[in-house]
This record gives sequence, structure tokens and C-alpha cells, in this order.
Amino acid sequence: MAVEWNEKLAVGVHELDDQHKELFRAFNDLIQACQEDRAEGQIEDLLKFLDDYTRHHFAQEEKLMRGHGYPASQFHNKEHEVFILRLQNLKKEMSEGGPSRALVFQTTRILLKWIITHIKQVDLELGRYIRSRQ
Repeated sequence: MAVEWNEKLAVGVHELDDQHKELFRAFNDLIQACQEDRAEGQIEDLLKFLDDYTRHHFAQEEKLMRGHGYPASQFHNKEHEVFILRLQNLKKEMSEGGPSRALVFQTTRILLKWIITHIKQVDLELGRYIRSRQ
């Protein structure tokens, strides 16, 4: 069961939408690996990807917020911190216990839910604000 990016998730800022699509592809790779019973080998790759992705993507969003004087930037940045903390906890669990089905389940359940909610609520609002200022 793939997770589909669709136009309802479009922020309307091309570079952010492209990055979000890349994120969905990474989760779909993990879901595909689950279906092929090889998810435990894929989870480490996803966590590494997410570590790099969040540094780049969040920095880009935060730069856009500063550049446009986004009034909700402090809240948005706190949301990023929450995600980073959750990711760090999963990475710690990975380093202490290795890859496991439980870790795969936790990663998909916790992070994917957060990502979709964040895009639908927080990022879409940022996109509306940026488009209103252009």
C-alpha cells in the first residue's frame, strides 16, 4: 500500500513540492521493502535519508520564512524541532537494537503521520502566505 503524494498536498512552491515528492518516494521504497519482506534492511537507509533530507529541507523552508517575513515561523520551526527529535529517537533505537520489524512499524507510523499532517496543515499555510506575497 503506497503513500501517494497528490495535488492536495501541493504547497505551491515548486522546490518544496519537489522535495515533498522525494520524501514520499523514500517512504514508498520502505513500504515496497515491507511487502517484499526486506524492510529491516531498508530502514537504516531511510533513517539516513531522513537525516540528510531534514537538514536540507528544513533549512530551505526556514530560509523562505525569513525571506518572506512569515509571522508563524516560530511555530513552524518548533514543528521541525519535534520531527528532528522523533527522528533522533528512532536513530538511537536503531543504533541500540538494530533493524527490526518494530522499528520499521514505528518509523512508518510515527514519521509518516507527522509528515502528512505537517504538510497538510503547516506547510500549506506557509505556501499560501508565500504566494500571497508574490
